Amino acid sequence: MTSQFARATLKRIRWPLVTKALTAIMVVAVIILLFNLARKLDWGEVLQSARGIGAPTLALAMGIAIVGHLVYTTFDLLAKRYAGTPLPFWKVMGISSLSYAMNLNLGVLVGGVAIRFRLYHRLGVRAAIAGKVVAFSTLTNWIGYGWLAGLLFMIGAVPLPGKWDIGSTLLQLIGLGMVAAVLVYLAMCAFSKRRSWTLRRHRIELPPVKLALAQCGLAAVSWSLMGAIIYILLGQQVEYTAVLGVLLFCSIAAVIAHIPGGLGVTEAIFVGALAGTIPAHEVLAAVLTYRIVYCIVPLTLALPAYLITEARLRGTRPQPKRGKSVKRSDLAESRQIAAPSR
Repeated sequence: MTSQFARATLKRIRWPLVTKALTAIMVVAVIILLFNLARKLDWGEVLQSARGIGAPTLALAMGIAIVGHLVYTTFDLLAKRYAGTPLPFWKVMGISSLSYAMNLNLGVLVGGVAIRFRLYHRLGVRAAIAGKVVAFSTLTNWIGYGWLAGLLFMIGAVPLPGKWDIGSTLLQLIGLGMVAAVLVYLAMCAFSKRRSWTLRRHRIELPPVKLALAQCGLAAVSWSLMGAIIYILLGQQVEYTAVLGVLLFCSIAAVIAHIPGGLGVTEAIFVGALAGTIPAHEVLAAVLTYRIVYCIVPLTLALPAYLITEARLRGTRPQPKRGKSVKRSDLAESRQIAAPSR
């Protein structure tokens, strides 16, 4: 009876309305934080703090950013092994680096999905395989996020703005659920006898457990390096776990608010969370410098590289590898993948 009542209750819930309500709440909260931030801060002090970041610190932050972007390209290398992408590793890494730089600034649908899919397909990768690569790479990113953020939420390492205090117990329960979800995924990869399912005409296949463990490890390293950049730019005045925890919280908040690159969200939450420990102008200077180093500089390199790539591929028709023809089902799947769905 209880299970039947639960199922009936879930069916009555209008999930699109719930999603829109959560999005609206997050957007309102971000607007309030940004308004308070702009009203209270002395932007002259912010600029002075940014200028005070030494050249050695900037060089170290830039070096970590380069390593972080390289680590992210390994997601597509894992996807190459999973999906059987018929491209050399250096082309796979090139596509991944271009799409990641645009993903950070323009949003997941533009950089993470559309551009990545387009480049794979223009280089002759079948639509079905390109779709598997995009899905697997995206899953890798969020699997690493899930267990890392979940762990930090569980141990209470995430200082949130006072007005966003949702309670330590609830946050720990959320973290527990995130870690549990990743463990279930790993258990399925290791022990499930059934290795594939068909969901809405899409075939989903479980990877080998070694590949799943690599997903968890590499994605966690990627997120950890992002946190390390902000930690260094803050002068190591706050515990690293607190900085990383706030960054992870910012990322999911930006997704809920549908703000590309988390522009404004990351800055507002960091200031609200750390202003009691570090002066607000120093926090904002560090986060803005992080955005320049990790997001904007790579974008200035990726945009001309993408345009050059498009120019070289212009007029060439993508040829399927190994003599395979492009099926109509593959083309239909490509349209579904490129359509907005984060």
